[in-house]
Amino acid sequence: MKVLVTGAAGLFGGIVREHWGSRYALRLADIRTVENLALHEEYVETDIVAYESMRAACQGIDVVVHLAAYPGDGAEFYDTLLRLNMIGAYNAFHAAQAAGCRRVVYASSIDVVMGYAAQADVAWDAPIYPTNVYGASKCWGEALGRAYAHQHGLSCICVRLCNPHFEQDGDWDAGDLISGISRRDAAQLLARCIEVEDVDFAIVNGISNHCRGRLDLEISRKVLGYAPEDGTVFPRR
Repeated sequence: MKVLVTGAAGLFGGIVREHWGSRYALRLADIRTVENLALHEEYVETDIVAYESMRAACQGIDVVVHLAAYPGDGAEFYDTLLRLNMIGAYNAFHAAQAAGCRRVVYASSIDVVMGYAAQADVAWDAPIYPTNVYGASKCWGEALGRAYAHQHGLSCICVRLCNPHFEQDGDWDAGDLISGISRRDAAQLLARCIEVEDVDFAIVNGISNHCRGRLDLEISRKVLGYAPEDGTVFPRR
């Protein structure tokens, strides 16, 4: 399968390259150079804000994993969030559809429901509740996925990713409310988003298996067959 990964020079791009091995033929797209390419990888310099650049990157691709975005709160709206998180997301969906790709896997964020920060097991269909403009920009991407699935029949899976810094041997308490995901769980989850069949549109949660997890895990198990290997339900290694 031919998979385009945007934002491939970033944190999650590095995680999937580390854990996927040669599972897919990877086209790694970023405005920054991606180095140390393996035989199953190619790098294409891509500006997600420039539609023609995205359109060229999507050519001949089966699944687009759209990771590229400004990754958190604090950015200026017009120069950063509007360009990267909103125009960039639109270009990814539109280019994928125009190029005949089968699916877009959109990297959303737990920030779209950050208003429920004191609650456990927040469901995927709870009303969106961003607490900053970054979170609101991710809501836009999820809405685009719904629109392109409905209007164009493009399969879209939106993944509300948590911070990928959970470590099984780290300093955590099983009684705490936790929102982290481990690197290998993140890689498994995104691989399931690529490979699962018969999904026209879904919002799933990217979290490891915690005694008190911030996001509902069952939706990801049900839709994707995701089986996290890390989390506070497991012993500390």
